[in-house]
Amino acid sequence: MFDFPIFEMPTIGLRMLMAINAIIHVFVSHGGAVGGSVVLALAAWWTNKKNDLAGYETVYRLLMVFFIITTSVGALTGIGMWIHANIISPNAIGGLIRVFFWKWFIEWIVFNFEVVLLLFWFMTWKPKAETAEGRSKSVKFGIFYAVSSWVTMLIITAILGFMLTPNFDGQPWIDPEVYPGVVNYNNALFNPTWIPGLMMRTFSSIAFAGALAILWTWLITSFSKDEEIRATKERMIKFFATIMIVTVPVAAAFGYYYLLQIPEAARAMIPTAMMTRAFADKMDLMHMIISGIGGTVVLTTIIAYFSPKRMPYIAATLMVAAFMLFWGYEERTREFIRKPYLIYNYMYANGIRVTDVPYLNKVGILKHAVFVDEDKKVLKEDKSNLIEVGHTIAQIECRACHTENGINGLKFLTKGWSQEAIRNRLNNLPGGGTPYMPPFTGTEAEKDALAAYLASLNKRGEIK
Repeated sequence: MFDFPIFEMPTIGLRMLMAINAIIHVFVSHGGAVGGSVVLALAAWWTNKKNDLAGYETVYRLLMVFFIITTSVGALTGIGMWIHANIISPNAIGGLIRVFFWKWFIEWIVFNFEVVLLLFWFMTWKPKAETAEGRSKSVKFGIFYAVSSWVTMLIITAILGFMLTPNFDGQPWIDPEVYPGVVNYNNALFNPTWIPGLMMRTFSSIAFAGALAILWTWLITSFSKDEEIRATKERMIKFFATIMIVTVPVAAAFGYYYLLQIPEAARAMIPTAMMTRAFADKMDLMHMIISGIGGTVVLTTIIAYFSPKRMPYIAATLMVAAFMLFWGYEERTREFIRKPYLIYNYMYANGIRVTDVPYLNKVGILKHAVFVDEDKKVLKEDKSNLIEVGHTIAQIECRACHTENGINGLKFLTKGWSQEAIRNRLNNLPGGGTPYMPPFTGTEAEKDALAAYLASLNKRGEIK
């Protein structure tokens, strides 16, 4: 059950490590790969159709930027996601692989096609740009690349949607009493949040890529020594702004539909997810942030469409910044609203399955911590290793979200608390204003050990 070595990330914490990696990855995968592939394929098709060779050359220079970013940063953060997910919660990854093994395998194959097509498209662009027939073939490579890139999103969003809504009325996939039971993959795949989540991501990714293309077009054309390339600035920015005018409202509509599909308890977690617990009651501030992001996108898109030639650099930068803020918030919110679960109603954020809690409360969690030294998990009769045992329990149950003395540190959170008060708090999890925390799991003796360890954090070094 806990048959994996314990890995900790002091100071920064596992949760923050994963968040940094995930947010960078979503910038690249959504804005660069999926959205970028569609936008650049459309731009290549449009400039070739208009026989706009200078515009076609500008698209190639944009492709060079997207190519470098997606094949370097995207690949690194993609691998990083797998590594981080496995060290933070191997149980959750193991559970998902059991269900989605072939789907993930297919996604990996499609991803390889995507990378090969991107390489081929980029490497053959120049030779094929010399003739109309060659350019038409090159555009087809771009379309195939865009389709394969989108298919990877199609599969991944199904798994993300499943983690939030694995069960829904009339078609339960996970029965807690009989897991794994009879697996109906279609019920798992076609869960309520998949289609709206996929559509929201698809159109907002295209819009994000449109904003990135506008920014890079501004830079490429403004600093180019080629007069014909500089002259493409106006029409290319207007073309990308047109894409945004179409995709932004569609993405917003599917975003609202997605919001309606998520469980009510998860929806109630949104203020804390967006504003943190300290500012969760500041709904006015949350609405101001949402309005600010949306208003910035709308305003800068209007400027780009109606005044592309004079569009200021700061407007293009603000446009991209608004999308990055949106995706940063979206990633944090999507991850947080599942709490206290990793997989809704199936596995808690600390990797303990819901169905195992009664058993573990009876026999204890340390019994199954096979990689922990015996003297750190078996309480001695004189309780001389009480704090060490409590530390082990914290490593198993708390490390996914907390550090000892860093970000979201247990020492800071329990400052001023007596051991008895901490124990009472453990009795009442996830209550007490923290609905996002899993319940304590383990025996009463293990609860005593954890309370003793947490209380000791603020006593170390005290002069007695």
